[in-house]
Amino acid sequence: MRCTRFLAFSLAALGGLVACDSGSAGTTKPKADEPLKKLAGVYPDKFQCDSIVSAHDLGELLGGVARDLDSASSVPRGIAHPCTYELTANGAAEYWTYDFDCRDNAKQNAEKLFEQYKTGSSDMIEQYDALADAGQVKATDAGVAITRPEPAAEVDVGAKGLDHHGQAILFLDDDAPCYVRVVGPGASRRLAVAQAIAKKLTFANAPMTPRPIPSK
Repeated sequence: MRCTRFLAFSLAALGGLVACDSGSAGTTKPKADEPLKKLAGVYPDKFQCDSIVSAHDLGELLGGVARDLDSASSVPRGIAHPCTYELTANGAAEYWTYDFDCRDNAKQNAEKLFEQYKTGSSDMIEQYDALADAGQVKATDAGVAITRPEPAAEVDVGAKGLDHHGQAILFLDDDAPCYVRVVGPGASRRLAVAQAIAKKLTFANAPMTPRPIPSK
């Protein structure tokens, strides 16, 4: 900048212009291109459930035969379709679902859901106990007895997990930036499925918009 200003006021410095420019060119070198960072993740619309836990895996894990069910439900942008199965075990049909949220705000959303499910489970138990004390707990129209709701309980899966409403597990994965929901009957069986998913789910195969692998 000093060199340019000096040249603007002195025609005699024309030779200095050449010297200044040539000197600058001699000292400035183009920066070498930085190596491209490797990307990980699978675009949600390309994600395949078999890459985590397949119907065959689920059947072996739960002691039955599972088959894939098509999920026609719409999902928000950035979310893969849920993995849904019908499991036949001991002559009875069960329905299982697991799904992922690996969007940028997944962790914050999961923390809100943890609190929501804890509160909701407690409220349901209080309502049931109040009805039971009043002698108003009755069977459903199908003759099925209404049982006391199960309390929400922390479970050992991923970085943080919660079994809630006696129906599902929500957990934050410890490898991928995702939370996962597993829906199916039986607390111990839900936990087994959740742990199998957590074991297979990684930063590389998570259903999310591909992004650079974080440095360790």
